Amino acid sequence: MRTYLYTTFVDLTKTFDTVNRDGLWKVMQKFSCPEWFTHMVRQLHDGMTARVTDNGTVSEAFTVTKGVKQGCVLAPTLFSLMFSAMLMDAYRDEQPGIRIAYRTDGQLLNIHDLLFADDCALNTVTEEDMQRSIDIFAVGCADFGLTISTAKKVLMHQPPPSVEYNAQQMNVNGAQLKNVVIFAYLGSTLSRNTRIDDKVAQRISKASQAFGRLQASVWRRFSVFFFFFFFFFFFFFFFFFFFIHTSQLANESNLTYEFEKKRSVS
Repeated sequence: MRTYLYTTFVDLTKTFDTVNRDGLWKVMQKFSCPEWFTHMVRQLHDGMTARVTDNGTVSEAFTVTKGVKQGCVLAPTLFSLMFSAMLMDAYRDEQPGIRIAYRTDGQLLNIHDLLFADDCALNTVTEEDMQRSIDIFAVGCADFGLTISTAKKVLMHQPPPSVEYNAQQMNVNGAQLKNVVIFAYLGSTLSRNTRIDDKVAQRISKASQAFGRLQASVWRRFSVFFFFFFFFFFFFFFFFFFFIHTSQLANESNLTYEFEKKRSVS
């Protein structure tokens, strides 16, 4: 697509610890969760207490009235419900994003936000729409008790190949967003020039680091070295023998064919 692309990567502060539980139960009812399931989840969170350990000293138990349980398998899903409700409420009268036409019926597909747990990426095609989207997102987070980490919120601008790049000036809650050239999002390396060179280099670097960490535990062990040495030795020996044997059989076949051909002619 030869169009502009503006992407803002959002990071929230203490996402699982700041979820309003009363609001979460209402959101679950709005999304038609069964009442028995909502009641079961409430029982897992009601009356929750915690203690703090400092240098071997344990504090008195105190009540935890906000957030979902850390490490619970339900926590990401419960937060996703709250996050989705916030986005639906904030953008109910707005439709920013990237509109892509279907090839079958000609309808438009609007891609605005990419979500995974507490990771979010906002996408638009104009600078004005991006600033408007950021402002709406900030207001929605404030209404639902979520806090945006301004220090970790960055902007990537990808212009068309024939257009010169210009750094954009945008802000959220009065703080200016940082423009980035490369950004790692959900394990993928995104770059401003839309090429895969940076992604390939990043994967090579991670693979090299992983092999380096195996230096002491694997590669320096004599048994492992002995196994790999003989494995590759027999592999190349078999390949060399097979190649030579195959070439020799081919030559013999050619000689036999030429001999029979001359014999039949004579």
